[in-house]
Amino acid sequence: MPKLKNPTVKQLKKILWRIVSEYIRRRDKGICFTCGAKKDWKDMHAGHFVPKGSYSDTEFEETNIHCQCPKCNTFLGGNLTEYTIRMIDMYGRDYVDELMRRKHITKKWTKEELKELIEYYKIKLAELDR
Repeated sequence: MPKLKNPTVKQLKKILWRIVSEYIRRRDKGICFTCGAKKDWKDMHAGHFVPKGSYSDTEFEETNIHCQCPKCNTFLGGNLTEYTIRMIDMYGRDYVDELMRRKHITKKWTKEELKELIEYYKIKLAELDR
């Protein structure tokens, strides 16, 4: 990926998403959160519980993103019934309710915030290699 001299917020979000997506898929070892299918992490998706397009502050939050197979994430629209059950089992009803509440709060990312997150997730990816 070429270095950008003065990237826009949009460009930084795209870079960050690539890194976060890889981190999530590798963290979850290529196992679909909603159906349990296992594939190489490169063949999987990083699926959001609170949709990415909601522009909330949950867009890059690890607990809101899990590895999903293309079938669950794309063809089953995120397989949200199963996703919800798994989220409640993993994090509790109160946390899931809080995520759902936060989806209505728009987050305007700054370049500095995005750059910090890019560096943070680069470190987390490197830790997976150890």
